[in-house]
Amino acid sequence: MTADERALADLERRRCAAIGSADIAALKQVLSDDYVHVHMTGKIDDLAGHIEAITLRPRTPERGPLSIRCYGDAAVIIGEQMNKTEGKMTVGVAQQVAIKQNGRWRFVSTQMTRKA
Repeated sequence: MTADERALADLERRRCAAIGSADIAALKQVLSDDYVHVHMTGKIDDLAGHIEAITLRPRTPERGPLSIRCYGDAAVIIGEQMNKTEGKMTVGVAQQVAIKQNGRWRFVSTQMTRKA
């Protein structure tokens, strides 16, 4: 695993921890200001909408193995994600895009798809 791949895996670990603990300040550290989140329902949120969705519907995300592909200062991460919400487990596949700006990786987009 390259240094960038390790940094991206850690970025995703921090994102999941921030969501699971409802630590909005920590979440804002890993998401870009122009972040876009496409939910399993097809609803599209910007950063503020995504944070509101997490606040209104707390969840604990868990990730399976990740495929991390780097393209210079851009990366694509794909892998299974399980969301525990109110005693219910939803399983999907997350595709994330991250960019490195000023030496720091941040997520710019996530697309969730429900797993059949």
